[in-house]
Amino acid sequence: MIDDEFDPLGLGKAALAVWQSMATNPSTLLQTQNELVNTWMQLATQTLAAQMPSGSKAPPVIAPAPNDARWKHPAWNENPTFDALKQGYLLATKAVLDSIDATPDVDVETKERIKFFAKQFCDAMSPTNFAFLNPAVLEETLRTGGANFQKGAQNFMDDLRDNEGRPALVDKSAFAVGRNVAASKGEVVYRNELIELIQYTPTTETVYARPLVIVPPWINKFYVLDLQPANSFIKFATDGGLTTFVISWRNPDASMRDLGFAEYLELGPLAAVRAAAEISGSPDVNQVGYCIGGTLTAMELAYLAKTDPQLVRAVTFFAALVDFAEVGDIRSFLAPEALAHIEKKMAAEGVLPASDMAAAFSMLRANDLIWNVAINRYLLGKDAPAFDLLYWNSDATRMPAAMHRYYLNNMYVRNALATGQLSHKGVPIDLGAVNNDVYAVATIEDHIAPWRSVYKMTQLFSGDVRFRLGHSGHIAGVINAPAAAKGNYWEGDRNPPSADEWLAAARKHPGSWWPDWLEWIAQRSGERIPAPAAEGSITYPPLVAAPGTYVLEMA
Repeated sequence: MIDDEFDPLGLGKAALAVWQSMATNPSTLLQTQNELVNTWMQLATQTLAAQMPSGSKAPPVIAPAPNDARWKHPAWNENPTFDALKQGYLLATKAVLDSIDATPDVDVETKERIKFFAKQFCDAMSPTNFAFLNPAVLEETLRTGGANFQKGAQNFMDDLRDNEGRPALVDKSAFAVGRNVAASKGEVVYRNELIELIQYTPTTETVYARPLVIVPPWINKFYVLDLQPANSFIKFATDGGLTTFVISWRNPDASMRDLGFAEYLELGPLAAVRAAAEISGSPDVNQVGYCIGGTLTAMELAYLAKTDPQLVRAVTFFAALVDFAEVGDIRSFLAPEALAHIEKKMAAEGVLPASDMAAAFSMLRANDLIWNVAINRYLLGKDAPAFDLLYWNSDATRMPAAMHRYYLNNMYVRNALATGQLSHKGVPIDLGAVNNDVYAVATIEDHIAPWRSVYKMTQLFSGDVRFRLGHSGHIAGVINAPAAAKGNYWEGDRNPPSADEWLAAARKHPGSWWPDWLEWIAQRSGERIPAPAAEGSITYPPLVAAPGTYVLEMA
């Protein structure tokens, strides 16, 4: 038996099941290996032919995925040796994963876990990660006379000292919260032990009567929605005439270990929407929920449907799951052994450390967030970039033990929200009771909230749901300002039971979905009234200028 301290994710047990099945069914493994040998021979023949004086380049035996940026240097396609190295690596990776897939007598979930971590190993072994197998590194070494390695060694020592030995994603000195990120003007108008509520200064002479309350995720900080003026969703909303409030979650420490999902619901969106309504003089509000903030928003709506159905009207969801039956690669971290390890760690520390969450999310996109960064820092000798989104990504937060335990067990393990097994203050949480107008956005490359799973809310809610599918991933597909003129989105006229059926009938539009959303929310925001002269009210006076104090608390 492998000790839990050395195998916190339970990979030993899962791998043993796969290897035992392979050993007792060798014909499956032999078939996969035979296919690998045949394709290797085909590749070798093509490579030799291409190197002959009269040789011509044949179609590749195997090609990388279209979004695999490791092979962007021209030599990987134009140089026969590098092309053969690339294809040989891809064939070997495919053989490993196919062998696991073909293993009989092993459940699908175990196979997927082992495939995920086998892919991590294969990613680590990519020729792009080795200096003298990577044409970009060779080119830079010749250009600089080897100075790239000298600079890379210095970067490695800096990261060892300043970044816990991980390659630095971003130049943190280029940004400061409140100076050039999270810099939209406003005031904190409400504070409790868990949130600060920020009301942003209007940028138009008139505003819509019904305010907008944004519930961001607390896995990272709220200012992903307010990075810089050019890509700030908050500025876009205020420029569109919306009186905009945003929750800034506190970065919890061990003293908050007992805060659970019920406290997050009461102290978070329920407290925020009531304060925003009073400040705005409106009987109701519109709302946005992003990621886990959207999951909490769905619970809030189901609770309000039976207690105060008029308080929240139109609701927008950004990349938010309410059905956790199919969550993609995140499932690889949720074996019983892994959950027990997380529980033990949270019991000792009171929180899940920010570094643990960051490491898991990085592994979901290892080539982009681990290996490419290491190549740039240590082999090419490049400085970490000054990129606002990566700065926000590195400004991580902790998770209170009680909240995170509830979230993992009730969402990912039991799927209790979608199946109606939850309650709040004795009120059953039934998503079928949610009758709000909903605008739901998913993104097609999302590794955290797979778009087909996000789509399931169209079948669970009873109200009118407008579903939009953006380009890119969990962040870049949401933070896609129109001025950037990047990407695209899909829209459909109806919501059939199948997400793939929806996509087959959807229309593709260039650019950002933000203007489409603004038109939708404006129609549901009431009449235009004069913009308030100041933030807050007699009951909720301004406390401190935005971005407030909670956002400054570091992990």
